[in-house]
Amino acid sequence: MVAVGEGFLYFNSEPTELCTRLQYLNKQGGLGLGISSGLLSALTVVAIVVAGILAWYVWKLVKTIEKVAEHVDASFRLFEKAAEEIRVTNALIQEIASHARKGAANIEHVTEGVRKMRKTLDAATGVLDFAVLPVLGTMAGVLAGSKAGMSHVVKRIFRKEDRHGE
Repeated sequence: MVAVGEGFLYFNSEPTELCTRLQYLNKQGGLGLGISSGLLSALTVVAIVVAGILAWYVWKLVKTIEKVAEHVDASFRLFEKAAEEIRVTNALIQEIASHARKGAANIEHVTEGVRKMRKTLDAATGVLDFAVLPVLGTMAGVLAGSKAGMSHVVKRIFRKEDRHGE
């Protein structure tokens, strides 16, 4: 049943009720019940202190989690603002790209028009090279020859007159 050794009470492993044990301790002088009562009181105080410390720790943990949640919420708001700015920027870039495509199409159209005009100018230059310029050259030659001839005729006429009038 109960053995005492080095300041501790040892109970055997047979199932007995607590009341029987306490009665046995009371018969022995009541000293065991006082010590047990003091130990239970000390354990109760320790349990209350530990519960208080755990409650304080859980309260601090809850406050920390609330702060983290606020920071995460602020980060999500900043992320949403950045995403909205990216959407607006993307829309502006697409509008600029659309204008650039239209400008490129206009430049291509103008380039095609210049190419067609160049073909026309090349044709006109060919006509000038093979038809008009030889005629103009011939006419210039005729005019130059006519001038030289007229000059010669005029000089001869006036020289003769100068001779006749001598």
